[in-house]
Amino acid sequence: MSSAPAPTAPAGPVRAGRAPWVGAIVGVPIMGYGLRGVFVDAASTKPAELGRWLVGGALVHDLVLVPLVLVAGWVLHRVVRAGPTRSVLTWCLATSGVLALVAWPFVRGYGRQASNPSLLARDYARGLAVYIAMVWAVGAVVLVAETVRRRRSGPARLGRRARSCATGLGRGHPVVSDGV
Repeated sequence: MSSAPAPTAPAGPVRAGRAPWVGAIVGVPIMGYGLRGVFVDAASTKPAELGRWLVGGALVHDLVLVPLVLVAGWVLHRVVRAGPTRSVLTWCLATSGVLALVAWPFVRGYGRQASNPSLLARDYARGLAVYIAMVWAVGAVVLVAETVRRRRSGPARLGRRARSCATGLGRGHPVVSDGV
């Protein structure tokens, strides 16, 4: 057993440094400029609709997406043992989810106008399906490569003593005597 000391809490308050202040000094004016633009160009930006989207997005995130991600993570943790398979599945699920979330407005056709047929003119649902298939194909290639690497390395990954125990030719084995 290791007799390493347990980690202790910092002696004083934790300080964030300058980054939050720099972010606030730069970000607040940018947000103010954007908010001003929403109300100055209210005919084009439709502030009430934008507000519904912002509030609706926050509610969907907190009441739908977060619980789904938590349940998926819990199920994945229970069903798949730790290792490369769980890591690859986690990456595939997370990446697929982000792609679906970003593509959702395009797949649904929000903003499509009959007067401008070149606006949102692609088949976004098919594009999303292709990208998600590519993500899972990359995940499958990674898993196959990891499986091949593990099978090729076999006992060679073990140390000399562990390898001799794994093959049954270690100390005390009747085939290899210690000279006793």
